[in-house]
Amino acid sequence: MSQSPENTSAQPLLSAKIDNARSLIIVLAIMAFLATLALLFSLSVDRLRKNWQGELGRSATVQIMVDSPEVRDAQLETALQVLKKTQPDATFTPLSEARSQALLRPWLGNLDLPEDLPLPVLISVSLADGEILSVSRMSAALGEEGLIAEVDDHSRWSDQIGRSAQGLKAAALALLALIFGAGIAVSTFATRAALSAQRDVIRVLVQVGAEDGFIAKLFIKQAGLRGLKGGVIGVIFGFIIALALSLRRNTETTLLPDLSLNISDGLYLIILVVGFACVCALAAGVTTFRILRRERRRA
Repeated sequence: MSQSPENTSAQPLLSAKIDNARSLIIVLAIMAFLATLALLFSLSVDRLRKNWQGELGRSATVQIMVDSPEVRDAQLETALQVLKKTQPDATFTPLSEARSQALLRPWLGNLDLPEDLPLPVLISVSLADGEILSVSRMSAALGEEGLIAEVDDHSRWSDQIGRSAQGLKAAALALLALIFGAGIAVSTFATRAALSAQRDVIRVLVQVGAEDGFIAKLFIKQAGLRGLKGGVIGVIFGFIIALALSLRRNTETTLLPDLSLNISDGLYLIILVVGFACVCALAAGVTTFRILRRERRRA
């Protein structure tokens, strides 16, 4: 007895087994995993740069040279009065003499400094939100009181942080572009292999009048789904690793930024998955059209 049409299921024209879909999905998932870490690293570096530059932009340091330790307290009091008049909304915190000596240890080591050594008076300045630091007016006001002072607005440090962060961000984006390029190469190779393995199917489709666009859509859909699956798997694993790193506390280091996650990162990860699928589909489509046109010219 013949099987009824209701019990038959439509088989896809292209066989996934011939295309080694599982192995390719694993490779694409690894690429998506690395791309996720590179993307999250780039976003974290940019956030860290903005936070550091924002904090530096709202702070400054005033250094006052003193003639002798005996006049240190008097000059500190005079400087605080002048600074509060110049920047009424700012907060001024003088550093203790012990703290000033601690700042010299990286250069002098643990040497005992002479008690009569006239260490400069250091005053930390914290600006209120929206307040603008007037370095020239502050220096002029201190000079009028006979104080030899230097005001550091931290702009040099801010610029250095900005350049370093931009370099790290550029490296992460370059790695991301390299991974996408590798995805294009993998998809192109897989499409060529699939076209070669399924010549009989393509030949039958051509004989029944199928155009290049119809055949190409089959490979575009197959490559797109493959890229989508690999992208989703890789992004999920990458997000889990990034989440684990962002939750660490005891192993924090100043050499590398934390992979701190943000709600907006989810949108970028979705774009990454979609982009990964589109890149694979586009590479497959271009490769398919190129090979089919070449075969038709030979025929």
